[in-house]
This record gives sequence, C-alpha cells and structure tokens, in this order.
Amino acid sequence: SSGIRITFAIQEGDEADRDTAGAQFTQLFGNGAYALTSMYGAGKGEPAAKGAFLIYGDENYVGPFPKRKPEESSVKPLDENIDWTQDNRVPKDHINECLEVLQAASIPSNDIARIVEKSNRFFDLGVYFHNPFSLSGWVREFSKPNSGWFSGKTSKYAVLAGDAAHAMPPFLGQGGNQAIQDAVCLSTKIFQYNSQFQESTDADTVDLKVLLKEYENRRWLPTASITAKSVFLGYLEAGSSFFSNFRDAFFFVMGKV
Repeated sequence: SSGIRITFAIQEGDEADRDTAGAQFTQLFGNGAYALTSMYGAGKGEPAAKGAFLIYGDENYVGPFPKRKPEESSVKPLDENIDWTQDNRVPKDHINECLEVLQAASIPSNDIARIVEKSNRFFDLGVYFHNPFSLSGWVREFSKPNSGWFSGKTSKYAVLAGDAAHAMPPFLGQGGNQAIQDAVCLSTKIFQYNSQFQESTDADTVDLKVLLKEYENRRWLPTASITAKSVFLGYLEAGSSFFSNFRDAFFFVMGKV
C-alpha cells in the first residue's frame, strides 16, 4: 500500500435534494491529491445526502515509506481506522483541514468546498504500507500428524487469503474481488483434497500441502500484478510534482490523439 490519507465529509440532505433522482459523481485531480463528490440516497423518504472524499498523501511519508521513525515524528501518523469510527472532533477543524488540502492541491471546484463547508460528519482513514511479499508464503504447517495440541492423523495448516495475504491500495477497487477469487480457488483445492481422500485406499498418499501450494502459486502472480498496478495508479491520482505532471501531460496528449 502507500502513505495515503482519505477523508470522507458527509453533508446530510435537505428538502431541496428530496426529489433528486439517481446518483451522480464528479472526480477532480490536483497536484498531490484528488477529490470525489457524490450524491446518493439516504433511505426511503429521506433527502439525498452529499459526500466529498479527499485522497491525498500523508506529509510524514515519502511514497509508502515514513520520513522518520514514528517516535521521531512531530505528527502522529493517522490510524488506519479499519472499523470506520466517526471522528468526533469539532467539525470546523475538519472543514479547515479539508479546505487546506483543496487549496494546496489546486483542485478547481467550488462544489467540493461547498459540500465540505456544510458537512457535519467526517471519517478519517489511513492507507499505509503492508508488504505484500513474504518469503514464508501463504501456507504454514503448524502441526504434524499425531503431535502437539492439535493431534490427529493428518497435518494441520494455516492458510492466508484476501487482505491477510495481499493487502492492496484501493485505487483499482480490486481488494474484495481478489479475496472472492482466493476463496473460490482455495475451496476448490480443499474439495479436491476431500475427493482424493475419500477415493484413496491409502490416506498417506494424499498430500494437502501440495494442493495448498497450488492455490498459492495460482493466486500469487495475479494479486501481485494488481497490487503493483494499483500502487502506480495511486501515485498518478494522488502523487505530487512528477506524478501529477506526467498524468496531466499524458491525458492532454491522449485527448488530442
């Protein structure tokens, strides 16, 4: 992943938005950040809510790596907030922070600023570095036959899947998709093992570890590839200087072709 911060600013709907049909999204790119605005339903009979989402680099990070050790940093790195706890600080503090991000990134949209200024709910998340590569692999044998706490006739294994195996940035929206594919592939291998075990006259010839390694080998390359592409896309969308200039020049040229 990368040193990325994400702020969600939510503006509750008012009567003027009650008759809004459908959802609408606007995405704008700046230098070192990008912003997304949206309008979406808030429930039957409720006026549509508005949201402004800001994605920008953490000032304490260079790419995915911290500039200093956490104990040396004057600013505490943002917690990843994996349970999406609402930030209950005074709204005006959040509003000022969001407006500063928009100004620093030169994002040209009054629509985003208007939503931020009227928002009364905020969520802060951090997307920080998780090494997707491990020399230990995704399969670990933790109990051999007839030994230890989990004694039995066969070995016991712990297997990683989804984010536990390959946490990736959100810029391609592939985290959940890849986790589902992991689950399908892993369940297929377990089904193969059960079938072989039932059909075999000698259970010792059925090796679950081989099938689990086949699952890992099949899923590692596509997930590593998507992770790399997502990191690259993240820097194009939220990177500063070189990355944003390259992005703007590329799309300008492609728009003329």
